[in-house]
Amino acid sequence: MNEQAAVFTLERIYLKDFSFESPNPPRSFKATESPSVDVAVQTTSASAEGMEGVTEVVVTVAVHAEVGGRRYFAVEIQQAGLFVMKNIPEGSLPFLLQVHCPNILYPYAREAVADMVIRGGFQPLHLHPVNFQNLASQREDT
Repeated sequence: MNEQAAVFTLERIYLKDFSFESPNPPRSFKATESPSVDVAVQTTSASAEGMEGVTEVVVTVAVHAEVGGRRYFAVEIQQAGLFVMKNIPEGSLPFLLQVHCPNILYPYAREAVADMVIRGGFQPLHLHPVNFQNLASQREDT
């Protein structure tokens, strides 16, 4: 019996999309209240077009900060990676796509968000780590 070995490698990490909006300066720089910050994280995956055995995984992070109904800033980022996956047992694919790959990509997204918020003139925003295994479990339960 000649089974081929499973292959899982990271081909490339890249920024697929990024936007930053600060609609109320300089007023927002003078605010004395701390903003409320809403963070949403989502993951998607799809076969990379024209690349056999390669899957693109995208972690999308959306951050909205506001005070009193006025937006401080909004950031949305799509941090992506190309992962080579060959001969992976079918039962292992969901874990790789929904947990392992996002765990690799998310630190890059966190760094990009923190950098852009500072460049926008605001105090640093350090996003909390995300438990992608819990997110995947919640998706299965719904």
